[in-house]
Amino acid sequence: MTPPAAGPGPTPAATAPDTTGPRPSPRDGADPATGETPTRRKRRPRPPRPASLARGLTAAAAGVLLYVSFPPIGAWPLAPVAVAVLTLLLRGRRLRAAYGLAWLFSLGFLLPLLRFVSFVGPDGLVVLAAAEGAILAVVGPATTLALRLPARYAWAGVAGVWVAQEALRGRAPFGGFPWGRLAFSQPDSPYTPLAAVAGAPGMTFAVAATAALLAFAAHAAWTAGRAAAAARLGVTNPPAPAGQAVATPRPGRAFALGAGLPAAGITALALAGLAVPLPTDAQEGSLRVAAIQGNVPEPGGYDALGEKFQVTRNHVDQTLKLAADVAAGRVPAPDLVVWPENSSDVDPLRDPRAAALLDEAAAAVGVPILVGAVLDGPGEGHVSNAGLIWTTDGFTGDMYVKHRPVPFAEYLPGRDVLEKIITRFATEMPNDFVHGTGPAALPAAGTMIGDVICFEVAYDGNVRASVDDGARLLVVQTNNASFGRNGESQQQLAMTRIRAVEHGRATIQVSTSGQSAIITPDGTVLAQTGLYEPGILSADLPLRTARTLADRVGVIPEAVAVALGLAAMMGGTILGRRRRAGAETTETGATGPGPDHHGRWERTPPTSPRPDGRRSERNGVDHRVVVCVPTYNERENLTRTAHRLREANPTVDLLVIDDNSPDGTGEIADELAREDPRIHVLHRAGKSGLGSAYIAGFSWALRHGYDVIVEMDADGSHQPEQLPRLLTRLDAGADLVIGSRWVPGGQVHNWPRRRLVLSRGANAYVRAALRIPLRDATAGYRAYRAEVLRARDLDKIQSQGYCFQVDLAWTAWRHGFSVAEVPITFVERERGSSKMSRSIIIEAFWRTALWALTSGRSGPAPRPAATPITVPAPAPEPALVAATGPATPQAQPTTSSPSVASTAPGSTATLDTPIQQQRATGDS
Repeated sequence: MTPPAAGPGPTPAATAPDTTGPRPSPRDGADPATGETPTRRKRRPRPPRPASLARGLTAAAAGVLLYVSFPPIGAWPLAPVAVAVLTLLLRGRRLRAAYGLAWLFSLGFLLPLLRFVSFVGPDGLVVLAAAEGAILAVVGPATTLALRLPARYAWAGVAGVWVAQEALRGRAPFGGFPWGRLAFSQPDSPYTPLAAVAGAPGMTFAVAATAALLAFAAHAAWTAGRAAAAARLGVTNPPAPAGQAVATPRPGRAFALGAGLPAAGITALALAGLAVPLPTDAQEGSLRVAAIQGNVPEPGGYDALGEKFQVTRNHVDQTLKLAADVAAGRVPAPDLVVWPENSSDVDPLRDPRAAALLDEAAAAVGVPILVGAVLDGPGEGHVSNAGLIWTTDGFTGDMYVKHRPVPFAEYLPGRDVLEKIITRFATEMPNDFVHGTGPAALPAAGTMIGDVICFEVAYDGNVRASVDDGARLLVVQTNNASFGRNGESQQQLAMTRIRAVEHGRATIQVSTSGQSAIITPDGTVLAQTGLYEPGILSADLPLRTARTLADRVGVIPEAVAVALGLAAMMGGTILGRRRRAGAETTETGATGPGPDHHGRWERTPPTSPRPDGRRSERNGVDHRVVVCVPTYNERENLTRTAHRLREANPTVDLLVIDDNSPDGTGEIADELAREDPRIHVLHRAGKSGLGSAYIAGFSWALRHGYDVIVEMDADGSHQPEQLPRLLTRLDAGADLVIGSRWVPGGQVHNWPRRRLVLSRGANAYVRAALRIPLRDATAGYRAYRAEVLRARDLDKIQSQGYCFQVDLAWTAWRHGFSVAEVPITFVERERGSSKMSRSIIIEAFWRTALWALTSGRSGPAPRPAATPITVPAPAPEPALVAATGPATPQAQPTTSSPSVASTAPGSTATLDTPIQQQRATGDS
C-alpha cells in the first residue's frame, strides 16, 4: 500500500521532539529539510577486514606453534618464537582487540595441548580450553600496556606479565589449572637449570623475556629494512621547517642497535642458565628403587581400568616377576618398590581380598611398597586418593592423601547446585575426593620419600612442600590410563624432569600405563617405559639433603616477576593516558594537561573562568556550601579537621554526622557547634554504615537549601585546604567533582603497598566493568551540585563503603551529569584505625558486577530536566541530644521532618536509622 503524500507543512509527528532514540542525521537517511527519517534498516554485521582476519589467523597459528614446542613433539625453541609472534601482533593494539587476539592464540595452543581430556567428550575439551584460554588471554591487553614502555623496560614487563598470568591461572578458579606453563615446554633447553635458582616461574620469565627480545629485534630489522628500501628507491622524507636540520637515517646503525642489543640479551639469558651448577652426587647414601608399571586393560577411555582387582592383579604380577629376576640374579634387589596412583583400585584397608594381594607382593620382594590406593571415606560420599606404605606386616600407618584433587574430575564444586542442572553428575561422579592435609613426605626404607600424586606435579607449592618436609627422593604417582595416546603422560614427564632440577632430587614418575621414568637430580632420564605396556624400572638413586636456591626463596621470584608485570601495566596505562592527553591538546590547541615541547607535564591551572566570564571565588562564596563529615570514634581527629576546614574555607558550613560514637566524638562535635555557628551536628542512633550516614547528611543539606554538598573524611586524609580546587571546577561547569589520587598531580602519602594495589585494582575493575571514564571512582572527597542528588532517589540507595562512592559517581555519569576529577593529595590517617574490612571489598566486587550486568554497561543518557522531588525524611525517634549552639538565619527547609530535634545552624539533631554492619571509610 502506497502511503499518502505529505501535505504542506510539517505534521505533528514531525514537529514533536524525538525522545525515544538518537536524533536523525543525514548518515541515517534523514531528510535535512523535514527531519523525517525513513524506516531504518537492520544493520548487518560487517565481515572482518582482511587485515583483522589475517591477524586473527596469525595469532591462532602462533598458538599452534607454542603447542608444538611442548611434548610429545617437544620442539622447545619454538616456544619463545610463538610468544614473540604474539607480542608483535599485540604492539599498538587496542586493549579489547589485544584480548581477542590473545584468546585466539590461547585456543590455538590449548585445544591441541589438552586434547587428552576429549575422552569425556569433545564438549569437555572445548569448555576447558575456552575457559582456560579466557584467563590466559589476559596476557593480550597486559602485554599491550607493557609495550608502551621504553624497550629497555618493556622486555622485563612482558616477561612479568606472562609469569603473572600463570600465577593467576595456577590458582583460580577452584585452585587453578597450571597445565601448559611456558616453563613446562623446556625440559631440555639452556633455560632448564634456571629451575634450580627461581623455579618454574624463573624459567617462564626467561622464555617470555627471550620472546620479547626476539620481537624487538624483529621489529628493528623490519624498520631498518623499510628505511633501507626507501633510501634505495629514492623515497624522500617530508621537507623540514625552515631553519631545522634533518637527520639522515642510518638503517645499518639502527639495525645494529635495535637487533644487536636484544640478541645480546638472549645470549645472556641462555648463558646464565648454562652457568647454573646441577650437582647429582649422593649426600646421604643411595637407594635402589624399582618402579612397577602394571598396565591397564584398555588404552584410554572411561573403561581403561577394567573390572575390579584387574589393575591390582597386573601390578602384583609385575612385582612377582621382579622378585623372580632378583632371585635369578638378573637384577639387584631393590630397597623400595613404588606402584602408581590407583594401582590398588579397591580399598585394601577395608577389603581383605585387596589386602591379600598387597601382602603377596610385599612378601615376594621383601621390601616396602609405596602403593597408590583409592580409600573409602571419610564419611559417606567421600573417598581419598592416597599413597600407602605396605610391608610384609601389612599397612604401616604411613599415608599421604592427595592435597589437590582435580575439580570436576575428582570432586564436584557446588555439587548440590550442579547435580540439579546436570543430572548425570549424580551417577558418573557419586563421590568427592577429599583434600588431604597431612605431611607430604613418608618414611620408607630408612629415608624420607616425597610423594606427589598425578596433577600435583604441576603446582609449585605441592612439590616444594615435600622437600620442606625432609624428602630425600621424589616419587610422582600417576594414573594416565584414561587419556589415551594424546600427550598427557609425556607432558607430565616433562614437568617431573623440571621438578627434579628445581629441587635437586632424584625423581621417579610411576604410571599405571606409562610413561614411567627414573630421573636424576639434573633432569636426565635414566630409563623409561612405553605407553600401555607393562614394565619394570630399577636404578640406584642418590639421596640428597641440600636445598636448592629455588627451595630457599620459595615464591619470592614469582612475586617479584608478578610485581614487575603489574608495574609495567600501570606504567603503560599512565604513558598511554599522557600521550592521549598530549595528542588532544595538540589537535585542539586547548590549554590543559599534556606534555609541553620539552616533554614536561603541564597541569591544569588551579582556577578557571566561569561561564559568565568572572573568575571563581577562592571558597565558592557565590554558593551555599556544606561539607558532610561522617564520624564514628574519631575524637582524635575531628577537632583538628574541623578547625582546618573552617580556617581554609571560612564561608563553608560543616555538618558532622555522628553514629553515636562510644568514644565521645558526638560530644566533641556538640562543643564545636556551640563555638561556631557554621558547624552543625546530626546524631544518629547507632553505627549504620557510611552510605546511610551520607544519605542522612545529603537529605539534611537538601532540606536546608544548600547549593553544593561536599563529602569529606574526618580522619585528616582529605586536605581541607584543597577544597577550593573542587569548588572551582564546579564553577567551571561540572556537576560532580571528585578529588582524585590517580590523575596527573594526584598523590598518596603513607599508604602501605597493599592499599595502593587494592585501590588501583579496584578502580581498574570499576572502569572495566562499568565503562565509566574515571580514574578514582572510589574516592570519598567530592563535591556535588544539589541537582545531582535531587535527581537520585536517595531512599533506594543500598550500597555502603567505597561501593557507595562508585554508585553515586556512576549513576550521575549515566544520568548525563558532568563528572570531573581534580588532583588531590591523600594522606593516610595518623590517629585512630581504618574501618576497611573484607566485606567491603566483597560488596564492591559483586555490586559492581551486578550493575554492569543489569545495565549492559550502557553509556551516559541525555541529561534530564530538573524536576522537583521529595527529599526523603528520616523516621522519627526521640531526641538523643538537646539542641545546642547559637543559630543564624538560613534558608527554610524544603520539607520538614518530625525526627529532627533542632535543624538550626550551629545545632544538633537526631535521626533514626537501622543499625547495620560496620563499613569502611569513604576511600578505597
